[in-house]
Amino acid sequence: MQLRNGHIVGQNILPVQARPAFEEGVRLIFAKWTALALAVENQWGGGNSKEKAELLFQDCLDWFYKKREHWADELEEELDDALLQDFNVEAEDGSPKLISEGLVKLYQELVAGSTAYLDHLRALAAAGAKACKRQVVDLDGTVVAEEDADGMETSSDEGDEEDEDGDGDTEMGGGGGEAPQAVPLEPPAPRVPIVDEDGFTMVQGKGRKGRR
Repeated sequence: MQLRNGHIVGQNILPVQARPAFEEGVRLIFAKWTALALAVENQWGGGNSKEKAELLFQDCLDWFYKKREHWADELEEELDDALLQDFNVEAEDGSPKLISEGLVKLYQELVAGSTAYLDHLRALAAAGAKACKRQVVDLDGTVVAEEDADGMETSSDEGDEEDEDGDGDTEMGGGGGEAPQAVPLEPPAPRVPIVDEDGFTMVQGKGRKGRR
């Protein structure tokens, strides 16, 4: 868009000086991606699975830097396809959708000059490194549930009331609503992969069943 004074203002373009912040945020979001972490840890993409994950990170950056419009559903398809082609994984946990939405949100906020979401991701990473409990959070940072050392899971809004009345059935998220879709702060322990008849390794999730 050209202003009356002749200056040209980029539309939905991230300034070069903001790219390091964006790339830091992308790293933080990728660190929450359970399906990718499992694929790398178990080398479902072969001995160079780690290198493939790094290439996916770079491809993701290029996707944002080279495009003028960024749609989460389009990025979701790219991530889904990358898991399938590079790691033989069909992500049935809905993670490509969650990750793509988080990445687009991060980009749009930085374009607008806000680091609120990036700061939140940084805070989550710092808290996760020090936490004694395993926290399950969504990409907005809401703690959905916590798991004690003995494996007992409690919702984030039970608080001290659970100790008083012993009731551990409080609705997660408050208001009796359904708990938001969540990504573990730390990758879970490796599970035995399920291979379908076509030879694809399937990542099992709670919300969706069967191949798409």
